[in-house]
Amino acid sequence: MASTLQSAQRKGLTNFSVFSVHKTVPPAIQALLDDPELNIDGFLCPGHVSVITGTAAYRSIPEAGRAAVITGFEPVDIIDGILMSLQQIREGRYEVAIQYARGVAQEGNRRARQLMAEVFEPADADWRGLGLIPGSGLSIRPEHTSLNALNRFPLPEIPSVEFEGCRCGDILRGVISPTACRLFRKACTPVNPIGPCMVSSEGTCAAYIKYEV
Repeated sequence: MASTLQSAQRKGLTNFSVFSVHKTVPPAIQALLDDPELNIDGFLCPGHVSVITGTAAYRSIPEAGRAAVITGFEPVDIIDGILMSLQQIREGRYEVAIQYARGVAQEGNRRARQLMAEVFEPADADWRGLGLIPGSGLSIRPEHTSLNALNRFPLPEIPSVEFEGCRCGDILRGVISPTACRLFRKACTPVNPIGPCMVSSEGTCAAYIKYEV
């Protein structure tokens, strides 16, 4: 997106704009680490994101005495990532390990990060089920304001709405399982999703139903 936006600006396009709702992983991880209600032993960090970020984005995890493994998405990747996490915990040796070595290098993609920094800057962002996480979003820098949809169009601010009884926040934080939510498989289904955990096909609640957990 950053490269596309720069290209559009160089070409002077007037029929192209970007509405940035991008979010970044490290502030969300830090919010979980800072949550006194949680007792997390480790994190399986996302493989595709890490192709760009490398390992540096997750330094706060081992610094907090937690295991961190950048993991792929195949079942064998997940199992291997869990095993590598358990090895760190057993040995008391915490680091950002790379299980997804076929796609991720320790330094990541420096040029891609540079492009991102040229176009975007950190901004506070609201996360469905989790609330506002400072610095976890990306807004378009002022020098690219001509392509910022927020400046070009009279877009209303749409507040995030939490539905009564929906416990996606607790599910996303790992406090409860989907079956502990009174809406699960009743008012909230893949056909009629209420919270983000069911809206996304990759969400925890959707996965519970798909795999009949």
